[in-house]
Amino acid sequence: MNVVFHSMNAAYHTPVLTSPKRTAQAGKAKGDYDTVNIRSPRTAQDEESAFARMLARKAASQIRDGASPEQVQDLSRRIADGAYVPDAQKIAGRLLGLG
Repeated sequence: MNVVFHSMNAAYHTPVLTSPKRTAQAGKAKGDYDTVNIRSPRTAQDEESAFARMLARKAASQIRDGASPEQVQDLSRRIADGAYVPDAQKIAGRLLGLG
């Protein structure tokens, strides 16, 4: 490669010669290349969203197959009749992952 700098003084003209570009040989790279890692600083929102994604994956992996149509009809009937009373302790325990 030949790099030429042009100055305001026409009498000064010096070409700058550079060595030809070297290419790495396959399988012989020694790892002496520069690397650049650019990351934005982590924020509390990033950590919260990562935690929420982890919880969602964990919950999704624990979901069993859906209820049978008979179970859905029975629950619908009990809700319509007013006989269904949800157990708040059991619901809270399930939300917290206690069983």
